[in-house]
Amino acid sequence: MTNQNTLTMEVVDYIQGMTYEGVPPEVREELYRCLVDGFAVMLAGSRAECGRIVQRYVREGKVQGRSKVVGTDIATSASLAALANGVAGHADDFDDTQLAQTPDRIYGLLTHPTIPALAPTLSVGQELGVTGRDLLTAFCCGYEVECKLAEAMNPDHYIKGFHSTATMGVFGSVAGAAKLYGLSVEQTRFAIGIAASKSAGLRVNFGTMTKPYHAGAAAENGVVAAQLARLGYESDPNALDGQWGHFQVMGGGVDADRLIGHLGNPYTLSWPGVSVKPYPCGSLSHPSMDTLLDLILEHDVKPEQVEEVRLGAGNNILNPLRYQEPQNELEAKFSLQFCLGILVLRRQAGIQEFTDEVVQSAEVKEMMKRVKTYHSPEVEARGADRIRSLVEVRLKDGRVLSAEAEISRGTPDRPMGRDGMETKFNDCARGTLSEDRIQKALGTIYRVEELDSVSELMEAMVA
Repeated sequence: MTNQNTLTMEVVDYIQGMTYEGVPPEVREELYRCLVDGFAVMLAGSRAECGRIVQRYVREGKVQGRSKVVGTDIATSASLAALANGVAGHADDFDDTQLAQTPDRIYGLLTHPTIPALAPTLSVGQELGVTGRDLLTAFCCGYEVECKLAEAMNPDHYIKGFHSTATMGVFGSVAGAAKLYGLSVEQTRFAIGIAASKSAGLRVNFGTMTKPYHAGAAAENGVVAAQLARLGYESDPNALDGQWGHFQVMGGGVDADRLIGHLGNPYTLSWPGVSVKPYPCGSLSHPSMDTLLDLILEHDVKPEQVEEVRLGAGNNILNPLRYQEPQNELEAKFSLQFCLGILVLRRQAGIQEFTDEVVQSAEVKEMMKRVKTYHSPEVEARGADRIRSLVEVRLKDGRVLSAEAEISRGTPDRPMGRDGMETKFNDCARGTLSEDRIQKALGTIYRVEELDSVSELMEAMVA
């Protein structure tokens, strides 16, 4: 096998050489934030319809194993547990979002990085009985690989319709699994090659159950790729490179300078950081939602006072958030009409708002008619490195309240903080865990580095 210096080998060398001791302290702190957020959304998603369907699929397969599914009593194989936990983690579209580094990349549309890296490392970690520190190491490894590969990919990959959480998430999964299995250099190259052929996911499925499946499939496929390579299964050893490699075929090219020498230098969790979601819906709506909510609270706007809400944005926002008349909660997650309208009505947009019953209610349907969107060339010309929009509230008394939107809560510019993260965890876990178990689960997360076995962490997350 050739040992030429390729992009594939760049990734392999990082996986092989990465150690927990080499992770900066500030990145370790962010890893704990990722665990709180990741388990929160998995616990919430374990109750979602798509999560329950996948749980039923796993149960019917009757595959026994040591890997548990969050929020349930299911113990199955590492790959199937990764699938179920991955689907649950993205079921409510409430998991974190990778940020762009420069204006020529697309802010918020790279990956949802935690779940495709956490679900597989949890599952493989339980199978192998690894320590909490081993889990953190593999999770961090997968997270970094996923984000750096996504950043290096030509943006046409996403623009043309691929969902990066699926197509790039599989590499986060295989990197974390390879780290835990202790694959050799040769085996790791083969595992990446297998994963490259399992990379898939289309944006046409936004607003359906298959979007959460993207994260679950990425988690499952990475585990399978690592397991096959561990057994001697082979692939092209440079599957990321060249005319027929992943970057060229899937995106039409790669910015190699964003990858070479940059894995762990700096860690994505350190710069540019990631965005924690304040709402269980598409991240492209969040700055507009927070800006609207700020206007509503500042001026004490009542629903009956609102004549119209207008939002001007670029196509990077308007095209993905395409459901103007959503029929269910999945479509509502990609509807500016719902996301803004529900804030006017309730001043909040949490898991309890994103239900079919709420979306189909008469008052919500009426309010959505008052939310108008339009394309703003001026906003679009400023680039897609930020989620920019113009928010305007026209009141029946003639007043017009307006503000530019660019930042939402949970971003590095407006961090949520530990209290905010624990509030989100409580809201997500309630309905799956009892109140005393919620506090036990949080406490276990915060001492994961001390755990002799990752199974102790998972025991705190089952119903």
